[in-house]
Amino acid sequence: MKNLVFHLGGMWQNPLVEDGLSKNTEFATDTSKADAEAAYPGMSVSLSGFSKGQQGTFEGLWKNKMVEGINGNLAKLPQYVDNGVNKYETSGGSTATDYSLQQNIQDVSQFYANLLPENAGFWSSTDEIMDLKQTNPINNENKVSRPVSNPFYITDPWPEVTDVIINIVAKADDPTVSAETREKTKPYTTEVDGKKPIVAVSIDRDRLTENYKKAKHMNIQFHFSDSFYKDDGKTLDSEKIPYIVINYKNFNDKRFDFQPGDGFYIGSVDNFKYPLNETDVGEPGYVNSIAKEVGGASDEDWSNPNVLKFGSHLLNNFTDTYDADNYPESFNQDKQDNSGLTAQTAAVSYTSRSPGTMLFGTMLIPHGSYYAGSSTHGLYIGGVVAANNITLDNAIISPEHDKSVFGNNQEFPDLNDGGDVKKITIDSIDLNDPGSKNSQSLKSGGTAKFDYADGALKSAPSLGITGELKLSNVPNSYGLYYRYNSNGNNDKGEWHRYSSGTQTETSVELDQESLLADLNNQTKATAGTMKTEAQKISYPLTKTSGIEFATTADAKAATIAADKIETTATFKFTLQIDASLEVTVPAKISFGTDILGNSSGESTRTVAINEIQLTQKTVADTGTPEEPRVVVYNPLLSGFNLKLAYLDANATSQNPFYITNNFKYNINTAAPVPLAPDKSDGEWIDGILKRDTTPQSLETKMSNNPLKSSSLQLHLPYRNDYKVSSNAYTAPMGWQLTL
Repeated sequence: MKNLVFHLGGMWQNPLVEDGLSKNTEFATDTSKADAEAAYPGMSVSLSGFSKGQQGTFEGLWKNKMVEGINGNLAKLPQYVDNGVNKYETSGGSTATDYSLQQNIQDVSQFYANLLPENAGFWSSTDEIMDLKQTNPINNENKVSRPVSNPFYITDPWPEVTDVIINIVAKADDPTVSAETREKTKPYTTEVDGKKPIVAVSIDRDRLTENYKKAKHMNIQFHFSDSFYKDDGKTLDSEKIPYIVINYKNFNDKRFDFQPGDGFYIGSVDNFKYPLNETDVGEPGYVNSIAKEVGGASDEDWSNPNVLKFGSHLLNNFTDTYDADNYPESFNQDKQDNSGLTAQTAAVSYTSRSPGTMLFGTMLIPHGSYYAGSSTHGLYIGGVVAANNITLDNAIISPEHDKSVFGNNQEFPDLNDGGDVKKITIDSIDLNDPGSKNSQSLKSGGTAKFDYADGALKSAPSLGITGELKLSNVPNSYGLYYRYNSNGNNDKGEWHRYSSGTQTETSVELDQESLLADLNNQTKATAGTMKTEAQKISYPLTKTSGIEFATTADAKAATIAADKIETTATFKFTLQIDASLEVTVPAKISFGTDILGNSSGESTRTVAINEIQLTQKTVADTGTPEEPRVVVYNPLLSGFNLKLAYLDANATSQNPFYITNNFKYNINTAAPVPLAPDKSDGEWIDGILKRDTTPQSLETKMSNNPLKSSSLQLHLPYRNDYKVSSNAYTAPMGWQLTL
């Protein structure tokens, strides 16, 4: 608290002091002046180190520099209100408990995090800035090449450092197209209606450690294309750069401790190549300091207006970074308010640096604290917003730091006003089966479960399930594409356009039967344990299939390669179908009592095959021994093989079924062969009844995709030497079902 009064009172200029260091900055906090005075009664701090021996007090600080009327939110801080980010301004007379500053900070952080489509690494509010992806060089521990991405990650010559390369490239500078094409592209526009464009980038800790699992540091390198430079081609023009939001994710309780190996740099124009090669990394001139690149006198020039402006255009959003002693976020409020007071526990800390580097950008920490210390090492261009605590322990901040606070120039576009930069979203999908009255609404990442086991749904692949995508902030037209993700991995096959052209509505009916039907065909069913009860053999089956949707600026292409699509929003869900394969079989076959006394001819029985669409609840449909039937319930049209047991031949027996080569069978119209042969090829006759595992066509029905056999004929010749019996001649039938 002493440091708070000392530094804020001095650096943030109490009006009682004639020549304070900064005349513009205010602060917001949930802590009241009364609470501060109760904790440290009567405290005042000499500000002689800053100006003419004046005293700093809670009264002076809270009265003169506290933002008036914030009532626990950021409603009076212009960079969060005038820019349309803060939509939570409370009405007059509200209290701080109505909506806490902490919650407000978390919501603002989430707003910025949501700028990026799910699993995307880069997003721009304007199509004049392209997402220039590059393939990571094979320089990680496992020598595995990674997919194209932006940003992309490279192991630095210093092995504990991962370089994060962020390409910010104007489409007019696209190095992947010909010079002639570039000349036809309109020049990059610095502002639209007085507002600058926005770029959002994701830095993923999992990707940081993918190249080198022991990586402890990172260098963030911005590679700007020619359009962002002044006419000399050597100096980055701070007036042209867009706002840049960096969303850090998957840090969680790992914290973010800026160390000498960490820094912010500009990739040298002279060395920037497309693609960037492994041999380029670490070469002389590979990167430059931000301060000098924008025209500063030195690597640590913290007063140059262009250096300050660069800081004001950068936001470091630590979306899921927690204080070390406050993770996960299940601790009580007192625990949160009293955590993160050291460099070893704060979610984000900055106590040391390499010479020639400075930290850039406002730190937005929605779930933790910020700690900056060491007067000999702290050089920082930006602001701090933290949901818990901010500790400045002799950390040097620029005398003009108010000019480097995010968004202070009021050029940040209003993302909530319905303007062109408003981000389209796919909000949900509604799935419905009218037959079973099963309706489900899913957010992205959800799973829809439908059950065929009770026979209520139509048979697959027709399914009977309909879907409707719900979208928000749709432009005049957009493209809608989809791809299947059957294996649950992030494989990226081609994207297929849904319907034949552009979309214009806020909802899209997935009325193409082929879409969900084909989705069902993407994966092989997973089988549970086989069950045998009476004369029914069954397997419980589950098909789990994934589908992903994406919106694009246009819908010209029928298909788009995974590394070429430029998405404006994505959405994915999982479809889980539960069903069963049930086969009921006859236990025996009867030929009656009229087999004796004939010298020629035979008696024939046909085992009929019946494939039904309603589940069998009993074993009542296998017919009679005289007219046996096999009944199949298989709504997913899963592949299977039904086998029949051979009878062991015994030539000396008078039982007609066990005389060698006497009792015969045939499938459909094939020539009869012995069911009790002299020498059998195996215990089971394969393929009595089969269904291929090949996915069916989109319009497939059971009626036009018959089983591999529709009947089984059994033949017993008339003979005079059979064993005399007054009972019917009856043989057992053994069956085996495999998937």
